[in-house]
Amino acid sequence: MTAITSIHDKFIRAILADTEIAISYFKACLPENIADLLDWSTLTQLSDTYISKELREKISDIVYGCRRKDSTRKVKISILFEHKSKPEKFTPVQLLNYLSSGFQKQAAQDKEVSPIIPILLYHGKERWRYRTLATLFNAPDQELRPFIPEYDYIYHDLGEISDEDIQLLENKFLRASFLALKYSQLKAELVKWIPTILALSAEATENLQTSLFVYTFEVSELEEDQIIRLSEEVPANIKNTVMSTADVFIEKGKREKTEKGVRNMILRNYSDKEICEVQEVTPDYVARIRKELADKE
Repeated sequence: MTAITSIHDKFIRAILADTEIAISYFKACLPENIADLLDWSTLTQLSDTYISKELREKISDIVYGCRRKDSTRKVKISILFEHKSKPEKFTPVQLLNYLSSGFQKQAAQDKEVSPIIPILLYHGKERWRYRTLATLFNAPDQELRPFIPEYDYIYHDLGEISDEDIQLLENKFLRASFLALKYSQLKAELVKWIPTILALSAEATENLQTSLFVYTFEVSELEEDQIIRLSEEVPANIKNTVMSTADVFIEKGKREKTEKGVRNMILRNYSDKEICEVQEVTPDYVARIRKELADKE
């Protein structure tokens, strides 16, 4: 599934699996009156998903449980990842589907139905304004408005958050992550921010650093010499992690380039011998690629 396996989803899932980062994120994007209701020490990531079959190609989610202060009651906090290339007019309908799926799943488990706070995270190029379900209807009569479902969701558009406000976030790694996500589709801007992104990650765990570095290198589409130069200029305390990640990323790029070259030569009817000589690969390698191409036909 495209949404689930995308580089964006993998990165977001990796960083929000860290409870401290998740709490910092929620406190940054939830309204203060909602954030103050919750006992953040009880936040746990759940195995639930409320994505219906119809929505799986469009959005993905992570679900958390968190108790209210001075109460055993739990609230479900759901993060929806939105990676459409353009704003989607009917997203409020999709969110209604999501909420309905979530409540149905809770009811089927014979549990007390818990409120769900949907958070729509968007970091596309185009600006996208918050829309309610009611805005999709063409000025319905007052008598008919009660039949239009009403609900709120948190719309978190990183493009609407200034770089200055991002730099004010308490958690440095979250600052770095927001900057990487915000400029993930603006390559020239992202390259300018990479030194700052790398430096802000210095206090994070090695696993978080690696997730951030892999994501940043991948979406920036840097050339090999640019990655090497950046790796040599980073602070000493993260140099080893950056360089080891860069080595893996560069090697991956070489493999992908070789595979693409072999595929192109096969499609242009070059012989196995010619392909092996030009691409410096073995006959077995060429045979495997030929089989993969044949299986797709």
